[in-house]
Amino acid sequence: MDAIADSLVLLRRAAVIAVQIDDALRGTELNVDRWRALEFIQSNPGCSMAEVIDALVVSPTSATRAVDALVEVGAVFRAPAPHDRRRVTLQLSAHGAALLRKVQPAILRTCLKYGVSSD
Repeated sequence: MDAIADSLVLLRRAAVIAVQIDDALRGTELNVDRWRALEFIQSNPGCSMAEVIDALVVSPTSATRAVDALVEVGAVFRAPAPHDRRRVTLQLSAHGAALLRKVQPAILRTCLKYGVSSD
């Protein structure tokens, strides 16, 4: 295959997996973007919105909506940065950690179903 065809296959596979993860998250307070943001914030405590935007590779509006929704349900909280009170950081709450633990088995099943490894 050429590079364009390979890229299209990869993008299609990513879209299929995103839909399946969305289905696995149904009935929770999460969707794919919220879950991805929550995972990133858990792995990067004290991160900024700019870092979330870069990590998720989504528009600033989409990232802000996802984080706002996480703040609204109490999964994430915003706090001033310790060394620069003008900067806002994002922190995972106990509820956010519990949400991630709750959805992890369904996410793992979906990943395994599509041959996505945790390596």
